[in-house]
Amino acid sequence: MREVAKVPISSDAYSIYIHQSGQSSTRVFALDYGDKMRIYDISGSLKSVRNWSSKVRCIAVGDIDGEGKDAVVGGVGKRVLVVDHKGKPMWKIELESTVIACDAKDVDGDDAAEVAVALQNKRVILWNDDKDALFSRRIDGNIADVWLEDITEDQDLEVVVADRQGNVTILTSSGYELKRLRLGTSLSVFGVLTFGKRKLFVSGSREKELTIWDIDGNHLSTIELTGRPKALATGVADDVSDTSYLVVSTDDRRLSFWEIVSSTRAAPNERKTLQKIESTKTTLYRRAIKCGNCGAPALPEAKRCDSCGAVLEPLAEYKIDEFIKESILSITEKHRRIKLNDLDRILRRTLPRPASYNLRRSLQSMIESKDIEGYLERNVFIRTSKKPKRVGLISKEKISEIPRVLKDMLKGTDRIEIDRMSVGTGVPKSILRQTLLILLADGQVEGYFHDSYFVLNKKQNVTDFIRRMSDEIVELSQ
Repeated sequence: MREVAKVPISSDAYSIYIHQSGQSSTRVFALDYGDKMRIYDISGSLKSVRNWSSKVRCIAVGDIDGEGKDAVVGGVGKRVLVVDHKGKPMWKIELESTVIACDAKDVDGDDAAEVAVALQNKRVILWNDDKDALFSRRIDGNIADVWLEDITEDQDLEVVVADRQGNVTILTSSGYELKRLRLGTSLSVFGVLTFGKRKLFVSGSREKELTIWDIDGNHLSTIELTGRPKALATGVADDVSDTSYLVVSTDDRRLSFWEIVSSTRAAPNERKTLQKIESTKTTLYRRAIKCGNCGAPALPEAKRCDSCGAVLEPLAEYKIDEFIKESILSITEKHRRIKLNDLDRILRRTLPRPASYNLRRSLQSMIESKDIEGYLERNVFIRTSKKPKRVGLISKEKISEIPRVLKDMLKGTDRIEIDRMSVGTGVPKSILRQTLLILLADGQVEGYFHDSYFVLNKKQNVTDFIRRMSDEIVELSQ
């Protein structure tokens, strides 16, 4: 550990954020009670000072719209605010409790940053870049901080929540719990230290020191400070670096800039724990549930639906990667040049349950395996393959049977058995699934996949659904 700089400040800094950007050098943002936002480089040199209200409780910086421009995220009372690089408001979300911590990073590989916030009432929320809540979950203790980090090294970021009693909870980006550990008996500041595949935690409380812990909560080392920690932030030089940055403010009005060097290889016990977390993540997504009664999403560990109280039955094992591939093929058949964040937004409508994935990685894998022809141009995917000729694929007689079969299947139920519909109409299952995926992606119908069924949402008009289904199959067959 090496202290790079110790910088005196005129007012206590209560929120710090380290931001790395491919287009600029690493910057350190510090909010203080003097109503200033001070921006430093990683060596502690002050680069700029802006007037900034101390009513802003936390700060995070990220490219929210995926256009290559950083925006500032802040929690102000019971609101989340996002302003663009010119200071123009982008988001203003009203909440039921005070925002106490926030983070902003690209969770799902669409080049647009998601926003995580922690509230005073112990709730954690993760929003997609279009302000759609990917999950909302309550934590047992009073929350101290929330971080977005790739703990499992699969490019799908996890949500790491630390509470003031020293507990740390690692969640998937869909809110599923992966692991809990304990860092002492109290905690006021918290951060994640990344060294390649190795993940460590740093925390502080009322003592003039910080403690570094491994992924199991074992004490590794201590950093002596000149005062009690008020806020901290961490960052990395690059994705495979053995150096992590640490910036901490102390109650003697100082900012300390540190470099911490470590092996990028986890110790044997750490590797075992990380492998267990990865295995738990895979298992949870195979058991991920939507309520078969009302369609509401539910956590895999839950026994009853929070919305309607029905007993939850796990879905049969389903490979989410295969569903994502099928959805991407269907969506890009119709939208052959599409921004990644738009593709992500559409893709989420088609998923049969909350899921964790990395869109850029999925596309690159599909391109390399020749499952799809196209290329990525910055934040845009361009599909280059010719549209398949479908003339004569489905006869008029088969299409004419669709309304009758659908009406019969939907009598007294909201479920369509795709295999049975294929037998009744003669339309291949692949075409039926593609039709439903396209309709879902375009927002023309409301529903979700459940095993081999497609379930209509309660507010979906059945007559309108049958008409749209028939029309889309006609279009696909032409």
